[in-house]
Amino acid sequence: MLYTLLVSAMSGLALVQAQSEATPNPTIAATPTSTVGIPTIEGALVYDGPPVIGYTGPGGNATIQSNNPAASYEAVFPSVEFDNATGTTISGSVIAAAAANGTGVAFTINIANLPSPALYGPLVYHIHELPVPSDGNCTGTMGHLDPTQRGELYACEAAAPQTCQAGDLAGKHGNITATTWTVSYTDLYLSTTPGSPYFFGDLSVVIHSSNATRLTCANFTMVSTSNTTTGTTPTVTPFKGAANTIVASASVIGAAALALVVFFLKVDSQSGIIDLRTNPSIIIHVLKCLYCA
Repeated sequence: MLYTLLVSAMSGLALVQAQSEATPNPTIAATPTSTVGIPTIEGALVYDGPPVIGYTGPGGNATIQSNNPAASYEAVFPSVEFDNATGTTISGSVIAAAAANGTGVAFTINIANLPSPALYGPLVYHIHELPVPSDGNCTGTMGHLDPTQRGELYACEAAAPQTCQAGDLAGKHGNITATTWTVSYTDLYLSTTPGSPYFFGDLSVVIHSSNATRLTCANFTMVSTSNTTTGTTPTVTPFKGAANTIVASASVIGAAALALVVFFLKVDSQSGIIDLRTNPSIIIHVLKCLYCA
């Protein structure tokens, strides 16, 4: 009897496992447990197949970002040839500002000197999860901005942008299709709210060739606290630190102490030394000089 129960239980488990494998959950089962045998370049998965309809990450769909505070950011590509194979120095900028109604982010993109999409395309671009490091190495930006942990195994389904990585701008809005390229659109799944998992203002944008090689990259910088999408050069105010404040405070304290000492000094006029109590203008002059220090 016990043997029969054990056999039945094992058969039931095998049936459940077989059914699970036959009808995988698109949000979990399709996620690979290993990238062995899957092509990667610079850590990115390379997959040229069609999107998997309805596929999303463990975090579910991205959420529409509303109540975005007014702010404009700009990423300007540096005049550096990152990839010798293409022989081009990409120029231009990506401007992103909170939409007028506070829902989503409005993008205005102007890029020139791109390599030929026919030879190196499709050219794609994304917001990455880290800023460009001080050495300018685009690889240091790591992967795409991906709050829902969707991953890059399957292509973005443009018809359902909420299922895509938040930073996959090309997947949601189209690839770069020309050597000089201009486009404008609103992305509902990015935020100008610092601290939001969908915030991009302190991150970077990277352009890739078809094999995921990083062709250029740039950091976003705030250029305005309004919703304007006109590019401007940010004004940087040098940080002087607290030293100036400390020096000024010390000068005031020192001057006050000196004034007290001088006030109580009684200098013998017969010795030829001036009595400072009868010459207040000298004290005032000393105080002014000390404060200017």
